[in-house]
Amino acid sequence: MASATLQCEAEGRDQGPVSSCRRPPSAQLMRAIARSPYPGKKSQQDDGPSSVGQMLFEAVQRWGPQIALRRRREPLKWSVTTWTELGQQVRSLGAGLLSLGVEPGDRVALLSKTRLEWSLVDYAALSIGAATVPIYHSSTASQVEFVLRDSGARVLVIEDRGLLTTLRPHLEDLPALESIVVMEVMDLRQEPNSMLLDELKREGRRLLREQEGCLEEALAAVEPDSLATIVYTSGTTGSQKGVRLSHRNLMAAVSALHGVLDVGPDDTTLLCLPLSHIFPRLAQFAALTYGFCIAYARRVDQLQEVLLEVRPTFFFAVPRLYERMYHQVAQAYRDLPPLLQTVVKKGIAATREQKGEALVDRPSARGPRKIGRRLSNLVHGRVAERTLFDGVREALGGRVRFCVSGGAPLNEEVARFFRLAGVEILEGYGLTEGVGAATLNPPSENRLGTVGRPLPGIRIRIASDGEVLLGGDVVFQGYHNQADETAMALDDDGWLHTGDVGSLDEAGYLVITDRKKDILITSGGKNVAPQRVESALRMSPYFSDAMVFGDRRPFLVALVTLDEDELSGLAESLDLPVDDGSQLRRDPRVRELLDGELERCNARLAHYERVRRFRVLPRSLSIEGGTLTPTLKVRRRAVFERNRPLIEGMYEGLPPA
Repeated sequence: MASATLQCEAEGRDQGPVSSCRRPPSAQLMRAIARSPYPGKKSQQDDGPSSVGQMLFEAVQRWGPQIALRRRREPLKWSVTTWTELGQQVRSLGAGLLSLGVEPGDRVALLSKTRLEWSLVDYAALSIGAATVPIYHSSTASQVEFVLRDSGARVLVIEDRGLLTTLRPHLEDLPALESIVVMEVMDLRQEPNSMLLDELKREGRRLLREQEGCLEEALAAVEPDSLATIVYTSGTTGSQKGVRLSHRNLMAAVSALHGVLDVGPDDTTLLCLPLSHIFPRLAQFAALTYGFCIAYARRVDQLQEVLLEVRPTFFFAVPRLYERMYHQVAQAYRDLPPLLQTVVKKGIAATREQKGEALVDRPSARGPRKIGRRLSNLVHGRVAERTLFDGVREALGGRVRFCVSGGAPLNEEVARFFRLAGVEILEGYGLTEGVGAATLNPPSENRLGTVGRPLPGIRIRIASDGEVLLGGDVVFQGYHNQADETAMALDDDGWLHTGDVGSLDEAGYLVITDRKKDILITSGGKNVAPQRVESALRMSPYFSDAMVFGDRRPFLVALVTLDEDELSGLAESLDLPVDDGSQLRRDPRVRELLDGELERCNARLAHYERVRRFRVLPRSLSIEGGTLTPTLKVRRRAVFERNRPLIEGMYEGLPPA
């Protein structure tokens, strides 16, 4: 694929320590990070790690007795794992995989919620040259089967009995799958080719005793360009595509964060996002270089209480979580007495003015009037602090220096509110094909409404059609088993065509303005192919057509048209006028039937693909009406623009999902 004519280009450079952060990195840490601009690319001067596994064991040696991981056993009770203990467990699991016959390049699939064992298995597989294949916990059985079959996974590590029971019928006809490992304790006597994770560790320890040096031999054989992981993401047609990422890709992404985020072994972060998503997994790998502690939150619905227990110093999340916090604060504001609401509103305005965030310039006051205004602002500002802003900071644990947002666009209003509360949300941009690392706002120069500057070692170009192109060692190897799709994504010069439209401002900050493709990204960071959802809706005999919307939104909504023949039959059965479609659509019995149809169609979809609300359009789509192309494809933008109020109305009055 030839590269388009270019409009502008920017390249990230090492910005050095960020002056506004709490402390500069240690000299040892700086040397460890700066060994090579592209880690893993060996030179005579470069003695750095050539694989993620080597990064891990260097971290184990460097950080030793310090706490690496924290796991919540029950409320207020956490167990800790030191770096030394982490290394021991990874060695046991890595050797355990070797005992199963896993060889370099073999696939090890991981199906589990975010938990400490997920990271251990990931590190273990990477350390012996196997490739990890993450699978979303919310995937349907057929989606799981597709990933296992397409990747050729030899081992499946699964979380618990419930998942195994659900998936067992779909695992019978997978010739490459030889072993199943279950994380949680259960009776496996009736389960063929299955073992517990603890048993895998024991087998690994036995192998380490019998074949001393077997793990070190496997670790040394892993090359920078060895396949590290295949991450499946939805394509334009709704079919899943496996993104092939090498050890060089992963290490380059970690290296790119150097000089932008100032964190170290005294810091703690909380992982609550699915580790099958590349964004939190990048944080997992970054810990190997920076030494910060990772605490795991397995359930998002418990996030608020976990934040109070962990008290992280920085936090990774998708916009949906920040939006949820914002809406909770907004609801608390609406619950205040009217007089206090007025005072708090003035306090918010005063805080905006103080931080240079005033929306409207106000004439400057002089003399006594100026002093009175300052006193008024001070009082109102303190009321706002005590009533709202203190609660925001405390909800994050009270120690957060900054937050990072990625995976989907962040609402600028939400980011601005957190800034007023004293919490900077640094929005970044990336995609799975680039290990989630392309741009990030630096803490000292955070420009809201942008996704930041290119990270060091990353190149950004804007093509003549506005598409964002990405270059650097983070760019993936290609799509698994899909050469044609790879050729469409990577041009002859190695530039990744992201499918996003954007621009670079005068300071080199990237602004994402639109998407070239129809793929939706919810505010929770999930990629959704609308064609797949629409196809499921059209399985109902009552829905003749369906259009799904939800980009940058917490959930999906749909506009549907009704099949005229089915509508006529329904009218007769309900003794309603056949020729009065509007009355028929308003009838509560019809609405109840259609709600049931939606539930039935949603049952075919993963949780994040399900439509929460829908509206029925008064007439069918047509070529004459400008809503269908001559080839009968839906003109999505035309439908959206004509029905914008209807779509927006479906998001009003609902709590954030």
